Amino acid sequence: MRKSLLSLLCGLLAGCAATSAVAEPVKIGDLGILADAPFYIAIEKGYFAEEKVDVKLERFNSAAQATAPLSTNQVQVVGGGVSAALYNAFARDWPVRIVMARTRDMPGYSSDTLILRNDLKDKVMSPKDLKGHVIAVNTPASVLHYMLGKFMESEGLKIEDLQTINMAWPNMGPGMETKALDGGTVVEPFAAQFSQKNISFPFRRAADFMKPPLEVSVMLYSKTWTDKYPDQAKAFTVAYLKGVRDYYDAMKGGPKRAEVIDICAKYTSLKDKAMYDKIQWSYMDPNAEISFEGLRDQQDWYAKAGYVATKADLEGVVDPRFLHHALEKLGKTDAAK
Repeated sequence: MRKSLLSLLCGLLAGCAATSAVAEPVKIGDLGILADAPFYIAIEKGYFAEEKVDVKLERFNSAAQATAPLSTNQVQVVGGGVSAALYNAFARDWPVRIVMARTRDMPGYSSDTLILRNDLKDKVMSPKDLKGHVIAVNTPASVLHYMLGKFMESEGLKIEDLQTINMAWPNMGPGMETKALDGGTVVEPFAAQFSQKNISFPFRRAADFMKPPLEVSVMLYSKTWTDKYPDQAKAFTVAYLKGVRDYYDAMKGGPKRAEVIDICAKYTSLKDKAMYDKIQWSYMDPNAEISFEGLRDQQDWYAKAGYVATKADLEGVVDPRFLHHALEKLGKTDAAK
């Protein structure tokens, strides 16, 4: 009898411990940008609460800063930009998995932009006209560097035919005003803001020439977390996808737009609500499906340029379980609508 009671007590304690572990908040690497909107929407509209997932936002200045905490499971989820560094990390068996798409560039929804000084509007019409010009890139071997390279290659040129320098986005405006720069590769709202100030104009959006579409960023989950608490990861993904679909509605000018803008203005660095109608929003697939073609093309370009020594097995670094669960629960939606 005593043995049975002891066994029962041990079982109850073990169950309580397990429940307590699962109930710990999911820590999200928060960048305070529009691409993180589904997190904020899911928090504000109670989608995480509906799925019984407690979340905590951990602010970082960049996704790169969140890489180490994600590797050690101090942070469980981060939206990360596609870059040579991402592929190199996966080639070294990084304990992180791509779970679903985050942002890409599509016609009408193309944040990633090559801008040029206003005085070049009648002088530069094609990649050949850009040869020898000084173009700023925020980070080498990044998605915008790749975009610029593909643009030059569209007319048989190379990125080496330009003079590229590394510069933070806010500094590109003053650089063009002094004519130290001819242009730069930026994201919104910088393209719209520099245009409003009559400094530059959007020369080409990524969606104007990128084939396959530019896969800008992906959702990354800690493998330690998903291996230990797969059910929590599934519930998180359901809530996140609900947020994605509200963003998609707002992006398309749907009835949820005003509400989503209010939420984004609360959480992101873009506080001016009027600017949301002046920028091109990044595209988010309402089914969060990954474009392997886009990821593969980008890795190939980095490898050819010498930024990636060993290619990662892209199918091997994607864990589809959580998105499949969310789509089974919520159903697929027609991305054409």
